[in-house]
Amino acid sequence: MDELKVPKYIDRNRNILRRIEFAIETGKLVVKKSQDKYSNIVEEKSKSTGTTKVLSKNDVSLMGLVLELMDTYPEDIILYTNDYSMENLCTMLKIRFKPLYKKGIEEKMYFEVYCPYCKTLQKPEDLNKKCERCGLHLKKRLLKKEKL
Repeated sequence: MDELKVPKYIDRNRNILRRIEFAIETGKLVVKKSQDKYSNIVEEKSKSTGTTKVLSKNDVSLMGLVLELMDTYPEDIILYTNDYSMENLCTMLKIRFKPLYKKGIEEKMYFEVYCPYCKTLQKPEDLNKKCERCGLHLKKRLLKKEKL
């Protein structure tokens, strides 16, 4: 809901917002947030893949909710997304996903954060910060790929 209500896109999303609000009012849709322990699992795993700064709080919360639902409901839970970073993390967390309107990823990808000038490796959460040694903006690069 937060991502749909971004002022920049509010006009474009007006119809979908009305449908969602109606579904909530009639009880056909339940809005739920994940428990912190599940969001924490997602955050920790995102550090190991180097996607900490790429995922929004909503992305982390949504993936945490999927993990929670996987633990509490016998039904098959599937996350639908167009976000490659989320798909990549889903493979690490063993979350079933399906892409919308595109092919989707075919490999797990691990990234590392580094300084492009002095070549030092940094913590994933420091992505887009400045290198303490030389002052250049830190970047991420592909560390390795694994076939799904």
